Amino acid sequence: MSIRTIIEINHDHLTPATCASLCSLVSQLGLSEITAELNRQGGAPINLSAGVRILAQRHHSTALKLEVQ
Repeated sequence: MSIRTIIEINHDHLTPATCASLCSLVSQLGLSEITAELNRQGGAPINLSAGVRILAQRHHSTALKLEVQ
C-alpha cells in the first residue's frame, strides 16, 4: 500500500540526535503502529522528539488539506 506522510521539522531544535531519530523514523513510516497511533490521537499530530512531529498519514489516493498557521 502506498501512503503519504507529512512530517514537521522545527529547525530550531535540529541536532545530530534529531537527525538520527529522523533516519530511524523513515525506516518505520510504513508500519501500522504509526497509523494506529494517529487514529488513537483522533488525527492529532504525534510528537516524536524535540521539534519533530508526524502531522498526517494518508493513502496516496486520499486528498488531504493541510493548513499552516
